[in-house]
Order: sequence, then structure tokens, then C-alpha cells
Amino acid sequence: MEFNKNKIKTKIAILKIKEENDIVMEEKKTRNILKTVVTAIAGIILSAGFVFAGTAVYERVWKTPEKIQLSSGDYEEITKVTEESKKENISEEDAKKVAIEKLNQIGFNSNIVSTNHFKEIDSTKILYCFDTEDNYEITIDGQTGEFSEIWDNNKNIQDTSKYMTEEQAKELANKYYKLFGYKEGEYEITKVLSVNNEGKDRGPGFRIYVTYNKKYGDVYNPYEYITVTLESKNMKMAMFRVSNIPFDNNETVITEQDAINIALKEDKKVAKNKVKNTKTKLMVVKMNADAYDRINNTDKHYEAMQTPNYPVEERTYYKVDDKIRKAWVVVINYEDNFGDNVTKRYTERAYSYFVDATTGEIIGGHTMDYIYSESR
Repeated sequence: MEFNKNKIKTKIAILKIKEENDIVMEEKKTRNILKTVVTAIAGIILSAGFVFAGTAVYERVWKTPEKIQLSSGDYEEITKVTEESKKENISEEDAKKVAIEKLNQIGFNSNIVSTNHFKEIDSTKILYCFDTEDNYEITIDGQTGEFSEIWDNNKNIQDTSKYMTEEQAKELANKYYKLFGYKEGEYEITKVLSVNNEGKDRGPGFRIYVTYNKKYGDVYNPYEYITVTLESKNMKMAMFRVSNIPFDNNETVITEQDAINIALKEDKKVAKNKVKNTKTKLMVVKMNADAYDRINNTDKHYEAMQTPNYPVEERTYYKVDDKIRKAWVVVINYEDNFGDNVTKRYTERAYSYFVDATTGEIIGGHTMDYIYSESR
């Protein structure tokens, strides 16, 4: 029998092709199985409250907000301390102890002569207010049990003809900053605003506000702040206020372009006006339900803003977690097709979306240009 090399080669080639096809088919089957498993796992992860960002999985921070009903009834009635609200706050006695301790620390008269407590309109938080013998009012946050603010309620503490400079105000504010027990570098001065007869908000004035904020890397948390109000007449403090809503200090995973794309996609659900341009900035923001309401309640959302004396009972309010997050603020500017309608131009010419820097979720928003507003 004649040995045919070509036939043998052909058979070997066919066997190799079959073998390679079998391998490819097996890989496809494996990939399909893996794809099915991954899809199933993704479904479980997403339904369990997690999101994919980049190559990692992060817990969702945004939850569908709960609607709350507010009434335009008597102010004293809706701010009255109730037995129900007391359950979620420290007692008046404990708040008084905190107030006296703070007054002693700063060297003020700690003899309390009267009280004026009230509940916040949209929450169960009680603000315990105590009046001192020398006419200062000190407030304690009932839910945190911490000092909130102190006011000088004495009359004739202002002299509009006498000015102090910004530098004098900073120096004086720093003295009170240390007096109230804050360490150098713990907060930084971020804003100095002036009240003067010229109507300017900068420069010398008879009243000056000095604001400090905590800094995290390149960003400040606007919700961890100290504000000192100073009067030129006696170069004294008129008010000292502190607010400390903690910052999650979440990492930046979402890119600037991703944030823009997310915001533009979300904005298509409203599509009131044609997009002109966008601008972005990485900022620290407080989670809110404004973007949620704008998407899900569009007509009423704008009607409430654009209608004078719109009834409180008909407005939509939401209860949202007090979360402070790093987010890309994406400002979408729209083409001006508002004609002579100043109200529409003011409320619809721009919208700012808060895109969480870690998860990419829309966690809030703001009518108009939030970046510009916060730079003032």
C-alpha cells in the first residue's frame, strides 16, 4: 500500500480543527455559565442595596425618601415639645447641665433664669434654649446633647457708625474660637462677610461674620462649621454657633465625565429645556430629595416654586437621612427660551445634580447653579 503523506496530513489537520472547535465550544459554555452566575450574583447584590462603581461593589447610600406632611398651622403648635419628641432627645435636666458646663468653660454667668425650648418643624429634634442672668441665650441640641449656639440678647450692642476691619474680625474671632475650646488647625477660616452702610458684603463693617470649616484633603465640609458674629461697638461676640454633621469622607471613584453622563441621562426624564452646556466641581454636599422630587413630581415641583404664597399643605416634603457626602456637582445650563417670564428664567435656567463620587447615584440636587451659589 502506498503511504500517502497528504492524506495523513489532512486527517491530522481535521482532527486539530475538531479539537480546537471542541475547546472553543467548551470555553463558550464555560463563559455562558459564568455569565449566568455573574448576572445572578449582580442581581442579588443590586437587590440587596449595593451598586457597581468601576471594578468594585459599594453599598447604596440613596434610599427612596419618605414623604412627610407639614401644616401651615400655628407656629407655636407645630414647634411645641411633645412627649413623643422627648423620647428621641436628652432630658431638659441633662441639657441644662451641658449648658451650665459650657457657660462656666467660657467664663460667662451660668445662672439660668428662664427657658424657651422648641421642636424643629420637620423633625423630632428639640432645641433646649436657656436664658442667663446677664441676658445671653444658650442652645443645646437635644439629639446630640452638644452645645449648639449662644446669643447676646442685650440691647444697644450695635453702632453702625463704627467699623472694624476684616483682619480685626479674624483676630477677635480666633480668640473666641480658642475660648470655646477648639484647637488650632481643627477648623479653618473659609469666609468673612461684612455688614456695612455701603451695602457691600466684603471689607470693613459694623458687624462681621467669620466662618470656619473642617477640611478633608482638598474639600471643606460646609456642614461642620463654626460661625462667630462680631459687633464693632464693643469689639465683642454677638453670636457663636457650631454645627457638626459628620462627613462620610467617601472616596472618589466616579470620574468627572461619568458624572456628567449620569446627570444628563437623569435629566432626560425631565427634558423641560434644551441643554446649553454643563460645568462640574467636586464638592461636599448634604443629601436631599430635590432631584428626586423634580423627576417624580415635575409639574408640582415647579408650580410650588413659581406660585406666590403656595399653600404649605400642598407642597411635597420628604424625610432624608442626614448624610454628608463627596459628590460631583453637575450644573446643567439650559437655552434661554423664557422670553419675558422672569420667574421661569430664575427657576428653570439651570439645575444642579449631586452625583455621589463613590457610587454614582443621584443623591440630591439644587435649583439653579449650586457651584456659583456656594462660592458667594
